[in-house]
Amino acid sequence: MGKPVTASMCVCSKHFRKEDYCAKDIQMNRPKLKRFAVPSLNLPKRKVYLEEHRHSSLGREERYAKRQKVQELQDANIVDAPLCDGSEEAVQLTVVPTPYGDLTEEEKVAVQNLLLLSSRVAKGLVDKEVQVSSGDIIITFSSTIKEDRHLNSLTGIPSFTLLNKLALLVKKNYPDIKKHKLSIIDRIVLVFMKLKMGLKFNVLSFLFKICSASCKIIFVEYVGKLANILKSCIVWPSYEECQQNIPSCFIDFKSVRTVLDCIEIPIEKPKCLCCRIRTYSHYKGRQTLKIMTGVSPAGLITFLSKSYGGRTSDKAIFEQSHLINKLQSRQDSLMVDKGFLIDKICKDHFIKLVRPHFLSKKKQFSAEESKENISISRARVHIERVNQRMRIFNILNNPLPNALIPCIDNILVIICGMVNLQTPILSAGKF
Repeated sequence: MGKPVTASMCVCSKHFRKEDYCAKDIQMNRPKLKRFAVPSLNLPKRKVYLEEHRHSSLGREERYAKRQKVQELQDANIVDAPLCDGSEEAVQLTVVPTPYGDLTEEEKVAVQNLLLLSSRVAKGLVDKEVQVSSGDIIITFSSTIKEDRHLNSLTGIPSFTLLNKLALLVKKNYPDIKKHKLSIIDRIVLVFMKLKMGLKFNVLSFLFKICSASCKIIFVEYVGKLANILKSCIVWPSYEECQQNIPSCFIDFKSVRTVLDCIEIPIEKPKCLCCRIRTYSHYKGRQTLKIMTGVSPAGLITFLSKSYGGRTSDKAIFEQSHLINKLQSRQDSLMVDKGFLIDKICKDHFIKLVRPHFLSKKKQFSAEESKENISISRARVHIERVNQRMRIFNILNNPLPNALIPCIDNILVIICGMVNLQTPILSAGKF
């Protein structure tokens, strides 16, 4: 026999049976998804919910008719109202019907006024032009240079006329279809600022708003281009031209074709031991490069040799430059300093050598030798003035980086060409 059924147990059994019935009823009425349906937020709604909201929703035709009615009211109800700035001109304002039917008269007027203010559009106040922000306006560094004296101080170029001429020649001789951040004038100004002021590439990158690597690439590229253009400014004159432009200080030396001198440029100490030995100058006490220049009696640079190590003597540079082949035998003369020991070479080619006398074992110079030394020094001082103009470009005064040593020949051609394009060293009264 089983256990007796108590009242409490009957109540619990009834309670459980009722819950089972409710769960089955809910499960039967709940909408079910198909077997391969993807769950989403757009779940099917119950029939009771659809029946409750069926009468409240409008059909497509009724909604279209309502929109047409609202549009007709908007087209019909047009009033004139003043502009926002208080001018006398009037604009058309659309009266939008308010759907608030349970509001008081004052509230309806307030809502209507707010709708009028929100829909107000003033005629003639819409700016349809192209708007330009301040970031679109790019000001280059070269455009900030306005005067010739400022250009000369920064770059060594005497005038904007010469700068524009150089840019035109570069564009003509080296056409380039690529797009660059800097114009041709900006790139030329960058090169000459490096030559004149000796600025580092990171400073130039800050001024021209490009990276330092791009500055170096532009410098190396345009140094070669400008050198090919300006090398035509270094011309070897004929004998007749020299005779027609003899200054008064060269009256005693009319046959002098050119005045020779060597300049030394300091460089950084090379890593290679052989290069250190070749470039060490006992005269300067450091590593240098030596270049020989020739200046006409009128003050123009007429000859420029290649660069050599500071250890090279003036005689060796003169021999390897083959300048003697440009002189005419028994007609031309050379004026040099005491460092040019080229007596034998000039004698073999029948070239007269004008050079200050050596004291050697003498106690003092004779009267004729003293007068001749004074005359030579008075005439030869003009080549020092030419060298001074070259030294204005600070790249020749500061130690040249090892990376720019391969460009030194082109750099000197540019500098000598610019010196010849400047005002003459001798005034018209000196001839």
